Amino acid sequence: MKPIITATDLSKWYGDVIGLNSLDLEIKPGITGIVGPNGAGKSTLFKLIMGLIKPKLGEIEVLGERPWRNPGINAKIGFCPDYESLPLDSTGRDYLALIARLQGVSGVDGRVQEVAETVGMSGDIGRKIGGYSKGMKQRVKIAAALVHRPELLILDEPLAGTDPLGRKDLIELIGALHRDSGFDVIVSSHILREVERMTREIALLYKGRAIASGNISEIRALIDKHPHNVVIRGEGTRQLAKRLLDEEYVISVRLGDDLVTIEVREPDMFFRDFPGIAREQASGVEEIYSLDDNLESVFDYLVEG
Repeated sequence: MKPIITATDLSKWYGDVIGLNSLDLEIKPGITGIVGPNGAGKSTLFKLIMGLIKPKLGEIEVLGERPWRNPGINAKIGFCPDYESLPLDSTGRDYLALIARLQGVSGVDGRVQEVAETVGMSGDIGRKIGGYSKGMKQRVKIAAALVHRPELLILDEPLAGTDPLGRKDLIELIGALHRDSGFDVIVSSHILREVERMTREIALLYKGRAIASGNISEIRALIDKHPHNVVIRGEGTRQLAKRLLDEEYVISVRLGDDLVTIEVREPDMFFRDFPGIAREQASGVEEIYSLDDNLESVFDYLVEG
């Protein structure tokens, strides 16, 4: 698939502060998560994508176009910011109608109702925004980003400040925007486990650089040699742990009441061999999982490494 965004040796700095530092990145159609701590360069990247700022060095192409000094690119991008500046005394309908008119949308009333239904707000769109929950406000912001029928959606920290149920609903909405409505979506977060629930395609940014990008499984493969801590729970785990110490890829064993934690240097080899070893020892294994098999561990390892 042809990338929707390509950044090549892209750099931007503000005085002595580096926003992006020789960033090379390709974003393909679908849902892509941009992940990194505060100051990683996510906001700078979004501003460059939308043509709001000019690169100092390098190039960026968005939907086949250069965004700087290209007002037409704005018609193709819908942006939901991480900050909130909604008119609390207005109804959701009036707010969306205003945004639609500013964007030159025809058939405003019909389009407002359409995007309200898309984000699951049709029953509350006539209420004042001041009475909305945080999740409802986020939905109205997303609706505003959709109202002019863009090709690409950029959602900056859309889950921030929402409760667990609200996060679940928003994650489902983001998936539906691509699956059912055909939007390509870029969603940012500093919480890796949230992005992992939305998409398998991610880019990890740190200090203005993309330290890894691609499918989650591919990024995890980057640390196959990094020791993993694997927890085994059940009956006979002590005898099983003693047997596992004979394997060259096992570094150490820590014993608990009904569990053991195995540190291994070759996680793929361990998980390949483990079923046979467990059967050989007639162990009553009830649960096995890796403490390091998640994006947070991958990110920490890549940054520290």
